[in-house]
Amino acid sequence: MPSEAGGLPHPRELTGRIRHLLVYRRTGQAAVAVTAGALTGLMVVFMHYLIIGWEYLMTGYTDYAPTGGAAHGWLGIGSWFVIFTPVISALIYGPLMQKWAPTTRGLGIPEVMLAVRRNGGDMPRNVWFIKVIAAALTIGGGGSVGKVGPVVQTGAAISSMIARRLRMPVKRVMVLVACGATAGVSATFNAPLAAAVFAMEVILVQFSAEIFGLAVLSSVSSVLVSRAILGDKFIISLPGAYNLESQLDLWAVPLVGLLCGLTGLLLSKTLYLLADLLDRIDRGPEWRRPVVGSIFLGLGLWMFPELFGTSTTIQTEALLGAYTASALLLHAGLKILFSTYTVAIGGAGGLFAPSMYIGAIVGTAIGMYLEPLTSTSPAVFGVIGMGACFAGAIRAPMAAVLLIIEMTGQYGLVLPLMLAIVIATGTSRFLSRKTIYTEKLIRRGDILDDPVDATLMGNNAAKTLMGPVPGLIATTNTIPEASQIMRSSESSLLPVVDEEGKFVGTVSSMELASARLSDDTPPTVADLHLSTASVPASATPSVFMQRMLATHVAGMPVVESGEVIGWISSEELVRRMYREQRRALERREAESSWGSRWQQRHANRDIDEATS
Repeated sequence: MPSEAGGLPHPRELTGRIRHLLVYRRTGQAAVAVTAGALTGLMVVFMHYLIIGWEYLMTGYTDYAPTGGAAHGWLGIGSWFVIFTPVISALIYGPLMQKWAPTTRGLGIPEVMLAVRRNGGDMPRNVWFIKVIAAALTIGGGGSVGKVGPVVQTGAAISSMIARRLRMPVKRVMVLVACGATAGVSATFNAPLAAAVFAMEVILVQFSAEIFGLAVLSSVSSVLVSRAILGDKFIISLPGAYNLESQLDLWAVPLVGLLCGLTGLLLSKTLYLLADLLDRIDRGPEWRRPVVGSIFLGLGLWMFPELFGTSTTIQTEALLGAYTASALLLHAGLKILFSTYTVAIGGAGGLFAPSMYIGAIVGTAIGMYLEPLTSTSPAVFGVIGMGACFAGAIRAPMAAVLLIIEMTGQYGLVLPLMLAIVIATGTSRFLSRKTIYTEKLIRRGDILDDPVDATLMGNNAAKTLMGPVPGLIATTNTIPEASQIMRSSESSLLPVVDEEGKFVGTVSSMELASARLSDDTPPTVADLHLSTASVPASATPSVFMQRMLATHVAGMPVVESGEVIGWISSEELVRRMYREQRRALERREAESSWGSRWQQRHANRDIDEATS
């Protein structure tokens, strides 16, 4: 496109240059990551006030849990009103999610993991807004879940939309979506470093300096927005610094790690146990389950109002010793039940924050029971328990250590936290290969870390890898006719079909040549000995390659419903290997930096000068 008068580029040309900068230059990618982070930070703030506003409308308080079951703050009606708050919320978000965004039901982080690692970062367009509304209604209406899952899904969806508008390559889309997820965690917990590590440890499952840098930029921009509006403070504010009073008390840390890790695993298993139970009981429309289920949730909240929403006040009070050890364990058990039940009935919320809430309570209770044997405050074990329970459920040990430190400011507990979290992670992995996130995906057939995917052909079915059929020989063809078809196809093996077009077998050029030279030449191909080896359209590479090796053939027909629909040939498989190798080499050569490009330009200039 030519430039306009005066040397200015045409608007379309200028747009193309800007897009090239944002998509293919690291400075541009950094700018996009910062923008995605800032937008996600704004959505976190919006959701924060939406939850507070809805909770105030429903209860008359901005934080109802610490009131102990008070009457409605401004209507003055008795505490029985709590029975109806989750039902009213579900009547709104249930139909809303079913119609506009079914993937917003339940845990949101698994959907982001699937989008990044399976779908090239592509997410539904309307997820970001519906998820925020549904989560605010769920939590503000009493659902005992966290908001991290929703904001992670929202941040990822916003980043996916930006990447789609810029027409980014798939690899860059995946990284940007992970940056959006990072921003959601960062702004929610005021934990920028932990959020960046979480994205690489759980969402992308890959580490590099470049990805970490983009994640940090997104994380920092997000947390700066939230701090500017909501303030800069620790999520769990404890008086003073806590430490192990004696190094001898370190013996208790593995015990806390083990028990809280098991608690995290129990949280995961309880969720899917309840989900299976509700699947058997309720087979109606999706909107009905949260509405009917919320009646029982409301009754539970009426009896135990401390479990309303996602209050951190109760968590802080538990760490500071406001309850007995037996009361804490009862509260932890109820929290596991209420949180998992809210998700199982279809509420929009996560178990990221509840896992730490439960860990804090269980860890503090363990510390109280160990008081006669240690000189360390139970609150120390409560903080350690937060990270251990989180690690037991999610298995993100590095993020767990950083997250607890950034949430509480207890930097002196790094050593015992690391020990407890590693033990919790190991215990959880020993007892179950699935995390609370991957189990949701595995149950519906989405396997993220399948080793077969790392192979050249992966899990592709024969129908995906096959090429066109080189030719077909009919059973009614004479031997000379079949030989002519074979020569025209430039193949040494062809499938044979009957008069109805159904697969009968294969014949080779050697068999046809032998038949022609025979003293008793068969009249038609039907009279030859045909090989019946073939593969179904759904066959995996291991199946059809094993058959090709066993039969010593260079090709094999792909058959579906009795008809030949394609052809798998060794030549085509080699071509595929070559294409994959060439693409890998091109990607390697495409990796560059400003310094390497500057060096290359000067090297080329020196060569030109030497040859001129």
